[in-house]
Amino acid sequence: KAVVSTQSTGRLYKSTVKCSIPFPHPYSHIMLKFVLLSLATLSLTQARENYPYWPKQFRWSYTGSIPGHHCITVNEPSDPHHWGDNRLCWEAGYKNPGLRWSYTGAISGMKCTRVNEPSEPGKHHWGDNHLCVPRDSPYDFVFSFTGRIQGKGCIQMEEPSDPHHWGDNYLCATIGAGPSL
Repeated sequence: KAVVSTQSTGRLYKSTVKCSIPFPHPYSHIMLKFVLLSLATLSLTQARENYPYWPKQFRWSYTGSIPGHHCITVNEPSDPHHWGDNRLCWEAGYKNPGLRWSYTGAISGMKCTRVNEPSEPGKHHWGDNHLCVPRDSPYDFVFSFTGRIQGKGCIQMEEPSDPHHWGDNYLCATIGAGPSL
């Protein structure tokens, strides 16, 4: 008898298959490959049903997209300090969290968090920038321009070429938000 199991780190996916065909059977290698392929497909399907884990499976980039991640662009086109290549990303293989960025105000019908660095000059128009998620999203984002928020999981949102104090800006949410286990 053969027992094949799979377990995914970070999420509990455990599958056990018992094969009653005695080894070595002339077709056992084909059957084993089929079982392993089926389990891999099942694991990927289960992973896509879960949102990414906050903050562990999210990343910020001020240099464009990150390989192995899906990203949204975070840009304020009125700010001349290279915001066009800034991205908020989540690991590939997870359910799309429905993130949307707006530099023209909150998006109707969505749960939005204002992202504003008050030391930016008014002509850079950061006062109407928002990160939005669907209303039923598990993420409860909060933006801080004065450092991490105690008790929340945070990722730093910085643009090193911008001189207006972005080094202490963080996007925060409840640690562990996302997975639907």
